[in-house]
Parts: sequence; C-alpha cells; structure tokens
Amino acid sequence: MSQPNTQPATAEQQKINTLPLNHELINRDGGDYKISTDISSELRVATLAYLSIQQEFNRIGKTVKNYQKPNIQRLEPFVQAMVESIIRNPAAAVWLARLKSKSSYAYRHSISCAILCCVMGRQLNLDQKELFQLALSGLLMDIGKLHLPDSLLRKSTELSNQERAETRSHIEHGLAILADSNLSTDVMAAVQYHHERFNGCGYPQQLSGTDIPLYARIAGIVDCYDAMTSPRYYATPIPHSEAILKLAGWRARLFQKELVDTFIQAIGLYPPGSLVELTNGEVAVVSDYRAGMGRKPKLTVILDMNKRRLAQKKVISITGKEGSIDIARNLPPDAYNLDPEALF
Repeated sequence: MSQPNTQPATAEQQKINTLPLNHELINRDGGDYKISTDISSELRVATLAYLSIQQEFNRIGKTVKNYQKPNIQRLEPFVQAMVESIIRNPAAAVWLARLKSKSSYAYRHSISCAILCCVMGRQLNLDQKELFQLALSGLLMDIGKLHLPDSLLRKSTELSNQERAETRSHIEHGLAILADSNLSTDVMAAVQYHHERFNGCGYPQQLSGTDIPLYARIAGIVDCYDAMTSPRYYATPIPHSEAILKLAGWRARLFQKELVDTFIQAIGLYPPGSLVELTNGEVAVVSDYRAGMGRKPKLTVILDMNKRRLAQKKVISITGKEGSIDIARNLPPDAYNLDPEALF
C-alpha cells in the first residue's frame, strides 16, 4: 500500500495561515445575511444570471464601440438576479468570478468585479439596494476602455508615458459614455475614482483616505485583486494566495485597512472552488463558504495521495489541531487535468 506523501505547508501557505486580520470582521457572517442555499443548487441560478449579464454586456459593448449611447437599464434585471443569488449564498458567484474563462478579459473582468463588489458589500451588511448599486459600480467602472484602441489594451510591453496617459483617459471616456444613463451619484463616483489610492498616490485627483467615496474604495480593491489573478496581455496571473498577501501588504497605504480585511474575509482565504493539496498528498476542492471560517474551510477530497480519482468523494474539515491534516499549498484551477467547471 502506498504511503502518504506527507509534506509541510509551504512558506507562502504559512503566511496565509498566520495573516493578521480584523477579528471583529472575521467573526461576522455578512451581518444580517444568512446562507440559505447550498452551493450546488445556487450555482445553477448564479450561472444563468452570469450568462445573461455577459450576453447583455456584450451587446452594450458593441453599442459603445460604435459611439452610441448604451441602454444600461437592460442590464438591471440580470444584475438584480445576481445580487439575490449572492444574498442567498455568495459561494456560487465567487466561484464563477474566479473562473478565468477564455472570453474577452475586459468583459469577464467587469462581471467578476460586479460580483466581488457585491460580495464585499454583503460582508459589510449593506442593504439590498446598495448591493445592487455596488454591483453596477463594479460592472461599469471600466466601460471607458471600450473607447481605447485594442492595440493599446493588448500591448504586452511596458507602456510609454503617452500610452499610460491614454490608458488613464478611460475614466473620462467612461463618464461620458454613462452620462444621461440615470445612474446614481455613487455609481458615477466609483467610475470616476476607483483608481484613487488611500495614501493619495492614485488618479485622477489624488484623493486620499475617506475623501475617496466608499464605492470607489471598494471597487479599487476588487479591481486590483481581479486584475492580479487574471491572465492579461502584459502579465501572467498570480495565485489567489499571493494576491491576498499583496493586498494585505498594501493595507493602510494603497487601500483602507478595514476594507482590505473585509474583502479577504468576504472572498475567503480559501475561496469556494479553490483547489488545494493537503499535507497527506490528497487533493481537495473548497466546497463551503463561511465568513469567519477562513482558516478552517470545509473540503471535498477528490484525488487520493497518488492523485487518482476517488470512487466516492469525502468531505473533511480542516481543524488546525497539531498533527492533523492541513492545507500544504494552493493549486491552479486546472491542476492534475481537473475541469474547474465540473467540480460541483
């Protein structure tokens, strides 16, 4: 009989496991919101909302590229459906947001940001109307990039000063595109200020601290996280764990500390759908979403210590007790030829 290929947690994993977070936030489970569905059933509903948003947003993108005014209201029922799904169980939408599909980065990034903004708002216990506004903020904040040349957006080498200035002009383009769309001042503020940074080093107005509107502070964190973990023309994606450590290192400098802690707690140290390798060599997928249980996720083991499919999946919980099975490292979503979309 093969013996377990035991291995200690990697140095990066140990940093994740000891990451200091705001314990007052960690002990919250989305405030008044309670998880009311399981991830498998919610995933079907969330996927329908995701695909509906994607289809309508693609249509809007074509309109914008033709320099015509988009009908943003057509998006609203589908965004509302996603918000309601996130309220019931954020795990399904988070899972969809982390699937790095082969669709256009700009469109996928926008939908992922909508989801993550809403999930973060849920953790902050914002009401449903605010969650809807936050989701719209994430979805629309980069719409101005549709007026930039594809050659600029797809450039794989370092930008010149002129190209960098042109890229930053997506904010002005976005505000112009959305003018007369009857959007709230909060959404428009997120579009205008999501590149501002807490220490005043951002743009376009070098705002700092809480002078940056709340939705823009949230959108800035989400935008940065999703960009870091997504394949782009000029950068390869980094793992979720590395992105979380980077955000933690930027607390109180680029981003508000309390909001970074909230984001980490909302999405989880081990988000739903994450593949992990255990210290006994088995491979598992994070199958449960519980704010406040970030370091002790519930896992579904799918490969044995020899990386063979289990005839019957088994569910375990990480206890953190000395000598017990623990997470050794995070894995990319397609590790060991697994299909991320077939894990639930």
